[in-house]
Amino acid sequence: SVWSPTEVRKYSVAEITAPETYDEDGMPVQGGLMDGRLGTLEPGQKCLTCGNTAARCPGHFGHIELAEPILHIAFIDNIYKLLQSTCRSCARLKVPQEDLNAFQKIKDKHAAYTVVSQKRIPEQIIEKAKKAKECPHCGKTQYELVFTKPTIFVEKTEIGEHRLLPITIRERFTQIIDDDLSLLNYDPVTARPEWFILQALPVPPVTVRPSIILETGIRSEDDLTHKMVDIIRVNQRLKESKEAGTPPLIVQDLVDLLQYHSTTYFDNEVSGIPQAHHRSGRPLKTLTQRLKGKEGRFRGSLSGKRVDFSSRTVISPDPNLDLSEVGVPEQVAMKLTIPEIVTEWNIERMRTLVINGPEKFPGVNYIVRPDGVKIRLDFVEDRSIIAETLEIGYLIERHLADRDIVMFNRQPSLHQMSIMAHYVRVLPGKTFRLHPSVCPPYNADFDGDEMNLHVPQSEEARAEAILLMRVQDQLISPRYGGPIIGALRDFVTGAYLLTKDDTVLSVQEFSNYAMLGGYTDALPKPGTKTKDGPAYTGKQLFSLFLPSDFNYTLTSKWSKGTGGKANDVVIKNGELISGVIDKTSIGAEEPESVLHRITKDYGNAVGKTFLNSILIMVKQFITHYGFSYGYGDLEVPEKNEKQILDDISDTYDVVDDLTKQYEKGTLKLTRGMKAEEALEAYIVNELGKARVKAGDTANDSLDDGNAGKIMATTGARGSALNVGQMAGALGQQSRRGNRMSTGYANRALTHYKEHDSNPDAHGFVKSNYRTGLSALEFFFHAMGGREGLVDTAVRTQQSGYMQRRLINALEHIRLEYDGTVRDPHGHIVQFLYGEDGIDVQKSDHGEAFNPSRLAASQTMVDSGTKATKDEIETLAKKYTKTFNPRLTKLVIDALNKSNLSKSGVETVCKKGLSLYNKARVEPGQAVGIVTAQSIGEPGTQMTLRTFHFAGIKER
Repeated sequence: SVWSPTEVRKYSVAEITAPETYDEDGMPVQGGLMDGRLGTLEPGQKCLTCGNTAARCPGHFGHIELAEPILHIAFIDNIYKLLQSTCRSCARLKVPQEDLNAFQKIKDKHAAYTVVSQKRIPEQIIEKAKKAKECPHCGKTQYELVFTKPTIFVEKTEIGEHRLLPITIRERFTQIIDDDLSLLNYDPVTARPEWFILQALPVPPVTVRPSIILETGIRSEDDLTHKMVDIIRVNQRLKESKEAGTPPLIVQDLVDLLQYHSTTYFDNEVSGIPQAHHRSGRPLKTLTQRLKGKEGRFRGSLSGKRVDFSSRTVISPDPNLDLSEVGVPEQVAMKLTIPEIVTEWNIERMRTLVINGPEKFPGVNYIVRPDGVKIRLDFVEDRSIIAETLEIGYLIERHLADRDIVMFNRQPSLHQMSIMAHYVRVLPGKTFRLHPSVCPPYNADFDGDEMNLHVPQSEEARAEAILLMRVQDQLISPRYGGPIIGALRDFVTGAYLLTKDDTVLSVQEFSNYAMLGGYTDALPKPGTKTKDGPAYTGKQLFSLFLPSDFNYTLTSKWSKGTGGKANDVVIKNGELISGVIDKTSIGAEEPESVLHRITKDYGNAVGKTFLNSILIMVKQFITHYGFSYGYGDLEVPEKNEKQILDDISDTYDVVDDLTKQYEKGTLKLTRGMKAEEALEAYIVNELGKARVKAGDTANDSLDDGNAGKIMATTGARGSALNVGQMAGALGQQSRRGNRMSTGYANRALTHYKEHDSNPDAHGFVKSNYRTGLSALEFFFHAMGGREGLVDTAVRTQQSGYMQRRLINALEHIRLEYDGTVRDPHGHIVQFLYGEDGIDVQKSDHGEAFNPSRLAASQTMVDSGTKATKDEIETLAKKYTKTFNPRLTKLVIDALNKSNLSKSGVETVCKKGLSLYNKARVEPGQAVGIVTAQSIGEPGTQMTLRTFHFAGIKER
């Protein structure tokens, strides 16, 4: 709706006529912009309208009576469309009556209008009316209308151009009938078009535009007040000029000036007119600027704002913490409080805390009595007296303590796991402590990142955090249905070193590690012997923490990297029989791992306990075992060194040969490429192969005990590429995806001859990091690295903006109770979410459950004759009615491959149906947001991770 001039005057408590704000005594001027009736800013002063003090007075509107009507800049497009589509004489829509009746019928028929079709009818009417050369109702000729932005309308008549003044436009709009307006989707009661032309301008209350007193004692007015002063001054001059009978040309200039000031009052960034500035040259911040943009009222003050009960500091790693804990500095714990009600069960504990007070941890900062009186304990001399007066029903605000639930967040918050609920562990020091394995969901590292901690203040908020936001309930990512939290870096290396075949532990060591991991049952029998007596293997230690009925096989990263056998990791009845544990088994972001299977089959709590035990035990093991990486680990035998140089030399010969072929014109061309492009592609390919070969030669010369090889092959950190660059050759450096070409005339650097075809002259680095780069190689390498840094900065901005647009486009899409995915207008986006109705976070790597896994585990306990194909199909169809066809087929295929009896098949189907129902997505789920986050988050992360491979073309 739009305010009518009558409503503006009715809401107003005073007509504002004076451009002055305060008189000589510093008192607000009556009828001025700071009139006492508009509200009060001074703490002790009372408002002249409502009698309240500044804290309770809501502020009151005034108004300015304009000497001439003025166009409201916010409705200028509506004014233009209405002028185009209505008759200049009778103000009817320039569309024949029968057409209007037809449009009305369509509108009445589709009463439950959708937003899209609501827009469509007015658009069609305006399109039709614009083209009319004559009014179908009164027969008058219609003239062409020219709109000059921002506020000038001109009609081209036979005798020349005639400007439409706001007063004329207003008169025309008053004649438009209600039926025509409702066809254009205007409500004739609340939004008459003549109200788009201002006669009385509302003056906002002083609370919206407070004046500040500077240190010098001078008052400084708000930008809106400055603008209002301009409007009042011009308005006064215009009134006086009209009364004095000034020539129309001068009056029109004043009207245009009034139009300019009121336009810039509403929006100071309108194109086509100069911005209003302060004397200092700073543009005024007027109404529109207050609301729009990142710093505006909506995004800056409502969607994102400062809050109480929060803290922020640098994060540091602490592998001794539980995964779900956060280490909070004592200083922070003493400032952040939790309200707790005194009951008969905790009154003694509360009294002790009150005696400790705010200075001693754990203590209390405030006591709130049932009558609402708040006692601050800083200033109480003898707190024991107050402690004695504590009664049941009092509320105390105590310091944060261990096991309190808090919310932990790292910005940018790109997906739902960017804020999770942790349990507090109060620690000395000044940084928040975080378990390194919880870094991936936050995308955090410890190079100076800061994180935020929020303390929920009510029992409901705490319950919600525990039920929905705990770390263990975010183990599985809603993006791909695999664990996002898992072992990384040292933990992966440690797990490999522990579980490789030659690791032997004494009984004492074994017991210590087992206890550290939280194992409390009887010890198993020792699996091996040493000269000192019975001993245990590392595999036995790992097996202690596996569920006793857990069976699984997979291929480890180590086996893949060293050309070992497939399915080398075999776990039978909770015992690791063979293979090594590395990233594939317990790593972060590794679907179908041991960790993933345990979490899916036994629940999040078991998954978290398993991971916790393994991590703390492996951390202790690697600390004792020892693991370091030094210069000696990069030394390559002389024969391999020579091999690398020979291979690079051979590649240079191939490049030379290709260049000669190109010069002779005998080079084999590639479809769609010019000869130069084909030559470049061949050379880049050869040089790429050379780098890979050098890296492979260097890698092959390192033994299996080499620290770099262990880290790269187990997936702990780095890759064969990194090791290859450190020990082999750095390879071709690229800029904008091409080799270094010309920085000077026909050459990349002045140190080379013009038209030099040697790969060295185009940024090929044959040195490695161990031997160091030559000056020229270093220069080329720096070029590649610089581009990586610039690119990272630019692309992060772009992908962040892309995610914001995705969120805005999809945020309103959610799952309804009938299982459909719809927008707020009820339009169906999907009949079934993801075509199967499964929540990815509860799924098994995208599927509702894993049929072959269910069948395999049932086979171990099944007995009886194998079910026939027909029996399997009949039983499967009975239980899989709600499944999507693909899942039904997977179930039937898995059952056919197994040797299950009829009862076994039925058990699998029942279990499958139960798992399917558990994995279904819940109604009300904001699936649009999850989708936008799942696309945007990896995009943003990708841009942040590029510069590690600076200048390497294949990446």
